[in-house]
Amino acid sequence: MDWIKKNLTLVISGVAALALLGFAGYFLYLKIQHSAEVTTKLEAQDTELQGLLRMKPHPGNRKVDNIAAARQQEEKLEVFAARAKQQFVPVPYPTNLSGGDFKLLLDTTVDYLQRLARQSSTKLPDNYAFTFAAQKPLAFVEANTVVPLTRALMEIKEVCEIIFDAKVLELERIRRISLATQDTPGIGMMGGTSDYWTRKAVTNDLAVVIPYEFTFRCFSSELQSVLEGLARNPHSLLLKNLIVDTGDTNTVDIYAPTGGGEGNMPAMSPAMMMMMRYGLRGRMPMAPQPMDSATLTAQEDAAKIVSEKPFRVTAWVDIVRLRDPNEAKASRSGGARGQAAAGDPQAAPPDPAAAPEATPSP
Repeated sequence: MDWIKKNLTLVISGVAALALLGFAGYFLYLKIQHSAEVTTKLEAQDTELQGLLRMKPHPGNRKVDNIAAARQQEEKLEVFAARAKQQFVPVPYPTNLSGGDFKLLLDTTVDYLQRLARQSSTKLPDNYAFTFAAQKPLAFVEANTVVPLTRALMEIKEVCEIIFDAKVLELERIRRISLATQDTPGIGMMGGTSDYWTRKAVTNDLAVVIPYEFTFRCFSSELQSVLEGLARNPHSLLLKNLIVDTGDTNTVDIYAPTGGGEGNMPAMSPAMMMMMRYGLRGRMPMAPQPMDSATLTAQEDAAKIVSEKPFRVTAWVDIVRLRDPNEAKASRSGGARGQAAAGDPQAAPPDPAAAPEATPSP
């Protein structure tokens, strides 16, 4: 203790020196860690710089190489766009029609589709106008609705030809978006759902997507034909949703042709209708032998192949219309006015339905 008292100054100096040495070591440790972090960041930035230097186009001053590379990429994009357009061929429609010309086209197209349905043995609602019942009695339509109505008419015709070619049993209903002041979604004047729904067309810089709904009754083989027809169609018909309802339908019995032919069956029986529809008729005897009801019933039961229920199908089909680049540019710069000036069919006609978009229940 005496020695410490005598050398107190030396002891204090040693303790202070040890504390300073420890602080210096801790400070050096922190700086080494910071140096390592800086080195890691520097290496990452150097790697990024080397990647930028190897990029084409180069971010430096080689403008000639950059311009050439940009032109090559632009050419590749044009080739890709041309190939993509081949997958979205629009449905052709006549242009430069007046209101009276459209009325003539509408009457001709509706008559053609009705005759096609009769040839395919497809049942239609009475005096069905294929969603154009509001325009049917008019002498002419408004000028600003001619183009969108003409396009809708040709697109519905395209899909109906596929449905009738598949020989479905019945086309119950078609629904489309509202395109004119007469097109009002909701309840129809004669009761039931109208020809229009509250869904809207979706528009972006590349295309306009138009939704349609087709409801029909058929068998499984006919539904397969409809799906194959949509897939083979060269135009941009996209099946977005398919609802199959197997309830609340009538059973239809399918019979095999027999040697006695149809003459031994009751007049206009289900067997006769199905055999006539699918070409299964046998030879009609000139003088069929009379049979009692019990014999006829037993004969039909023996000839029955299968009892199948036709089901109701609701198909949502979207049609894609590619937009012209100038049209899209005009719509971006001028809003709704730019769309109308560029000829956008979705901006020209007034919208009678102010309700927001909703998913309808088929």
